Amino acid sequence: YSKRLAANQNRYKKELESKRKEVDKLNREVERLLAQAIKQQEQKSTDKEDYPVFAASTAQLTADFASNKGKLPWPVDNGVVIEKFGQHYHPLFKGVKLPFNNGINISTSAGKSVKSVFHGVISRVVIIPGYNQCVLVEHGNYFTFYCKLADVSVKVGDRVNTGDIIGTLTISNNTSTLHFELWNKTVKQDPELWLAR
Repeated sequence: YSKRLAANQNRYKKELESKRKEVDKLNREVERLLAQAIKQQEQKSTDKEDYPVFAASTAQLTADFASNKGKLPWPVDNGVVIEKFGQHYHPLFKGVKLPFNNGINISTSAGKSVKSVFHGVISRVVIIPGYNQCVLVEHGNYFTFYCKLADVSVKVGDRVNTGDIIGTLTISNNTSTLHFELWNKTVKQDPELWLAR
């Protein structure tokens, strides 16, 4: 049994190293995209961005992103958080650190639609290895990032309202997982603290 566990641990460490490289690439790419978007924001003007008027269904949210902490709708209709924000250890192999998660991973039904959690402007649409298509939405000083999309129904510059569909998730083993991040400029936030309970 202990030989099998050791062999499994070695195999798992290799898989973990590969996942760590994927996560590192994702993290570097997100930071690069945010830096670009913020630079673009600063160059554009000092004017306040005009955001679209709320649809009636989103009237309970205030116009300012920051004052909606704990009230934002979930980016998928139903799902469960399978990987939380931050640093975690492997459940079986004590002392084996998993890569730092800059967001949360939400498991949901296969091919579910992904929706914008707040009104804003599509800032970037990119492909990141291991994460498929990803969409960065700008909400003033805040940004939301949606990954693992099979297809995207928005393009850079599009304005979206709260609840607008931005794409559908990739299907793997009859399920889908959304990787979702939330940033205040370059400061990562725990998305669970922002989403409605």
